[in-house]
Amino acid sequence: MNLGLQRIRIAIEMLNYEQVLKVGLLFFALVAIFGVFAGSNEPVVWFLEGTTLEPLLNELHIGNSIVFNLSVGYLVSTFFWLLVVYFPERRRKTILRNNLSRRYQSFKEDTIQILLSCAINTYDFELVKELCDHRRFRAFFDEKNKERWYSALNGLEENTDRINDLLLELEMLAREVAYILDNVSIQDPKVHDFFKRLNEHIYRLKNASVYSGEQVKYLSSFLWEIHACWNRIDGQQDKDNIREMIDTL
Repeated sequence: MNLGLQRIRIAIEMLNYEQVLKVGLLFFALVAIFGVFAGSNEPVVWFLEGTTLEPLLNELHIGNSIVFNLSVGYLVSTFFWLLVVYFPERRRKTILRNNLSRRYQSFKEDTIQILLSCAINTYDFELVKELCDHRRFRAFFDEKNKERWYSALNGLEENTDRINDLLLELEMLAREVAYILDNVSIQDPKVHDFFKRLNEHIYRLKNASVYSGEQVKYLSSFLWEIHACWNRIDGQQDKDNIREMIDTL
């Protein structure tokens, strides 16, 4: 019950101006279609003669040229707006969303490979794919009082090249997020703020002096939050917030 209410609440929160615009355009399009039939000189167009709609159209007909012209103008303008603006922009947005989704998936796989190479040295790619699921990631690295997780951290401490590899993965993800922020009109303020905070946090991890002293500690904490779906405020979660935010773009 609570889960159902939560989903309804999320759906309402995600209702943005674009969805309102769609409803408004559809409503006025229906009004315009009515105006075309009601305002035309002929009460019934030839292909509707003899149909069940003919009596209704005869009753609605007012023969007003102003209503007819305004209705036709609106429908034509809406058609060209959809053709020239809406559909190309929607396609572009879909491409950018898919690119970010792939970049995020690559980030998870590549960082997991780095952690595994530090923790257990040898592994197969099937394990990497499996650990992209936050439940499997937690179970794998939590085993035996986080023995594997601490082995991964020790491996990072001993190999600065691995740390640099992680920083490179973070930078590539940050660049993709920054590109989305610069090129996609994100109407939901929560989604926009989420990606902005994510980008700012990555930038601080890479550049702020406060993180440089214990780089492995802060990097591993950030990676655990992402891969295990855990944060300091809400604790353990069963959803990938970054993935959900990407899907809402």
